[in-house]
Amino acid sequence: MAIRQKLRLGDVVVKAGAITEEQLTLALAKQKETGNPLGKVLIQLKYLTEDKLLTCLAQQLNIPFLDLQDVKIEQEAIRMVRENMARMHKIVPISVKNGKLTLAMADPLNIFAIDEVTIKSGMDVIPAVATESDIDRAIQEQYGVAASIQAAVKSLGTLEEKKEEERAFIEEGAAAAKPQTLDTDTPVAKLVKMILQQALDDGASDIHIEPTENALNIRYRIDGVLFETSRPPKTLESALLSRIKVMANMDIAETRAPQDGGFSARLGNRQIEFRVSTCPTVHGENMVLRILDRSKLKIDLSSTGLMGTNLKKVEDLLNTPYGVILVTGPTGSGKTTTLYGALQRLNSPEKNIKTIEDPVEYRLGGIRQTQVNPKANITFATGLRSLMRQDPDIIMVGEIRDTETAEIAVQAALTGHLVLSTLHTNDAPGAISRLSDLGIEPFLLASSIVGVLAQRLIRTICKQCKVQREPTPEELQILFPEGHPQAVTLYQGEGCKACKKSGYSGRMGVFEVLVMTDEIRALILEKAAPMVIRQRAKESQGMKTLRQDGIAKVLGGLTTIAELNRVTFADPVLAPARE
Repeated sequence: MAIRQKLRLGDVVVKAGAITEEQLTLALAKQKETGNPLGKVLIQLKYLTEDKLLTCLAQQLNIPFLDLQDVKIEQEAIRMVRENMARMHKIVPISVKNGKLTLAMADPLNIFAIDEVTIKSGMDVIPAVATESDIDRAIQEQYGVAASIQAAVKSLGTLEEKKEEERAFIEEGAAAAKPQTLDTDTPVAKLVKMILQQALDDGASDIHIEPTENALNIRYRIDGVLFETSRPPKTLESALLSRIKVMANMDIAETRAPQDGGFSARLGNRQIEFRVSTCPTVHGENMVLRILDRSKLKIDLSSTGLMGTNLKKVEDLLNTPYGVILVTGPTGSGKTTTLYGALQRLNSPEKNIKTIEDPVEYRLGGIRQTQVNPKANITFATGLRSLMRQDPDIIMVGEIRDTETAEIAVQAALTGHLVLSTLHTNDAPGAISRLSDLGIEPFLLASSIVGVLAQRLIRTICKQCKVQREPTPEELQILFPEGHPQAVTLYQGEGCKACKKSGYSGRMGVFEVLVMTDEIRALILEKAAPMVIRQRAKESQGMKTLRQDGIAKVLGGLTTIAELNRVTFADPVLAPARE
């Protein structure tokens, strides 16, 4: 085999025509200065990318170049190579077939690694090439979470031993809400830490632990979409959920009623907060952990996706001295982040800003935040009444859920306060009808509301694999629903390691901003339908609907038509006006 020869990396890439002799000479000189491997030096000097370097090696050595995200790694192969050996040589065993072990390597010229694996496993090695980042991730997944699962299963042993372990969890729960609860040596505790760390590394916002009839599914929500990761055996269900319950200060013995809790943990150099919720299902308790990473909080309005006239309208609304400003949308649409951005824009030593939230997701400096606590009789309504006696200038109510809260918020606005809150409605005009349904009179709505902001979150195209393409006739019809299509270039993500082959990375908002003008107030007093209010706002103030703002972001190369159709509907057509 060619790889058994004493080949040098420099000779291979020069022979392949990837670099010149002069570039090799410069790289070797740099290598002597830094002591780094030649491959890294070539990449640092930008003579080659990592993918180009490894593709070149694979071609010259006549071995496969593997994308490990598309490869199913066999557990039988993993057992052939110890973790310390895999980490030391940057290798991952892939599969076993006919007594031969396929081995993914960051450096296929490392004959010592091949010889050591051959001796330890007793098998012939078939080398393959993979990127170092792919190998590092595979090692973490295969020797991290997978190994933790196996150790946890082994530790449980018999049913009696399992019960003893659960009792140990209860005893160890004294400091449940403290960060150091992760730092225990039990196998299940290590598994929990691995699951949390992997979710954080993947940029997940939620962790779903879902029992099925025969297994336990673990899924991460990344950029609003769920991805399945590991599937621990059913035998781990009780121990895994019990461990997290202890950390979240929840009742470990209660499995038939929903529960809520939370805990704080230090993962790496970041302090992360987790909100935990359980709900009984036919196959066991379903658990969801919401990840609150303060380091990722975007509290600048311009970074949320508000642009152009929409951003200007919102800034003008925030400059009003009193009134109600509402942010609407479904759960998980970024309403709280937008409100926090607005509060940061308003925050100053001259203003007294108070909030009542459920829960207080992030602590904001200079703002007095209150947590809803029904046990202490602190609800949105009672808390808002209390805040009114605290001489506030600006009040933020986490959500208007009932008539009492809505009435107090309106009264606060009418008595000279600026009130910010959220509602669950599909669009901006729908907020008017929703408050009417709660019993607020039209004249109060017309007098108190100054603006409504509706929003959704839409995934943005991955910058690492973004490519151009021409639109289809059907797509032109979507982008230009009123006809007169123009020549445009669309973009999409091809799918790469950085975006987990999805073509998307990150999210931004699409918005609809309704400003209360005299015309809109007149329609509210007439109890006009939301469709009528929407049409008049489009005509009189140039309001962009959610769909139109999304189309603008597609034309701007920020997202795709597929995402546009996923989060918005085509704008309804208004019926002809009555005579």
